[in-house]
Amino acid sequence: MRSHRTQGPLPTFYHFYPGVPAVVGVRLGERVNFCPAVWNTGLSADPPLFGVALSPKRFTHGLLLEARRYSASFHPHTQAPLVQHLGSVSGREVYKGKTPHFLGHTGVPILEGAYAAYELELLAVHSFGDHDLFVGRVVAVWEEEGLLDEAGRPRPGLALLYYGRGLYGRPAEEAFRP
Repeated sequence: MRSHRTQGPLPTFYHFYPGVPAVVGVRLGERVNFCPAVWNTGLSADPPLFGVALSPKRFTHGLLLEARRYSASFHPHTQAPLVQHLGSVSGREVYKGKTPHFLGHTGVPILEGAYAAYELELLAVHSFGDHDLFVGRVVAVWEEEGLLDEAGRPRPGLALLYYGRGLYGRPAEEAFRP
């Protein structure tokens, strides 16, 4: 195994991939936008907190700061082309609100086709390097029951995985317990 010391930004930063992208949905007035965020994580079960990291360069960043509510939806691998499209065009130039979606209980847009989605109220924003971590409290959960197992997990082989730089995949359909 080779090693090298870091000085400044890394030339590649994908060693911890693949990740499951969360498609962030936000609505400000009549403006609807969606942005995939592979840097996302559950932060607490009680209270239920979930975080997404977004660059201040992203159009969604400013909308979310103002709207203070958002969704995070998780999609099957069959929706890779849609998720890639949403991440490759800016909401500054393309209106993403025409993408099929519905409004949740709090009025946030939720992208159709998800196996699960959260509605979140923004609690805090923390800057870390070139991204800001948006911490939200989960106020509603949407689940497509036929796509989840008895524990509420996506069925093996279902989830969309992102490997970085436009490379997508899916997990093996065989799950195991060591």
